[in-house]
Amino acid sequence: MNNLTDQQLLRDYAKRCSEAAFTELVQRHVNLVYSAALRMVCDSHLAEDVTQAVFAALARSAKQLMERPVLSGWLHRTAQNIAAQTVRTDVRRHAREQEATAMNELDQPDATWEHIAPHLDDRWAS
Repeated sequence: MNNLTDQQLLRDYAKRCSEAAFTELVQRHVNLVYSAALRMVCDSHLAEDVTQAVFAALARSAKQLMERPVLSGWLHRTAQNIAAQTVRTDVRRHAREQEATAMNELDQPDATWEHIAPHLDDRWAS
């Protein structure tokens, strides 16, 4: 399999579902995809998730990509797109978590208020 081009491997995978061909493609390009993802997401675990998503996209798109002259360009661009979406999703999730934390803090009665409220009520009752 090492002597086959990316296009030949992709064709073999697309037409015959060759796991060996797909494995070879992954081995050839995993470092490129991972490093592109890591530069954007700045987190090794997220970069691994992005890398996995890129190769899942490759598996789904194999038939459309068979005649593409340079597969590495598609993989790099797809890694950038998925990484950017991952960053946007992570930023939104973080903002929602901060908002929820702030709302929970507002819902909690202030300990100081709980401490002085009974004294205020006592003053007016006298």
